[in-house]
Amino acid sequence: MFGQDEHRPSQLDNWINSALTQQLSERQPSLSLDDAQALGRNACLEARIFNIPIVFSLVDASGHQRYFFSQDNALLVSHSLAYQKAWTAVALKMATHELAPLVQPGADLYGLQHDKRICCFAGGVPCWANGVLVGAIGISGGSVEQDLAIASNTLRRFSREHFELTSSK
Repeated sequence: MFGQDEHRPSQLDNWINSALTQQLSERQPSLSLDDAQALGRNACLEARIFNIPIVFSLVDASGHQRYFFSQDNALLVSHSLAYQKAWTAVALKMATHELAPLVQPGADLYGLQHDKRICCFAGGVPCWANGVLVGAIGISGGSVEQDLAIASNTLRRFSREHFELTSSK
């Protein structure tokens, strides 16, 4: 039953090894847990400037939430909005404040605002590194202007301290 063929790779083994090699070679850049924590710390520092408690969400390029926190006394609605903002920014590859005018009656994306996953409030920004979408962050807790300022300043601060991360390609 176990002859000399037992140590020779099977067709299945060859296929699995080939698939793994291809997947590893095609791996896209991503944000590490350390990067996510640094973005979160920067968001906290920016929120402190406005003296508002925020909720922070980071999603990867596929829209899966990878990092999340809520500061004490953050608005309950901000828990869902932060994620929706991040998801929307990565799904549409644009900042959520740029989407708002596009969903107005008569505009190109009118009707999209009725999708329950989409958030058209400012505070969601995609994260691009070297022209590659690596994820998005969503900030919720203040006014739309405050959320946008916190999100934008979070990316700027991260870029100064780590590597360039921009909200546009």
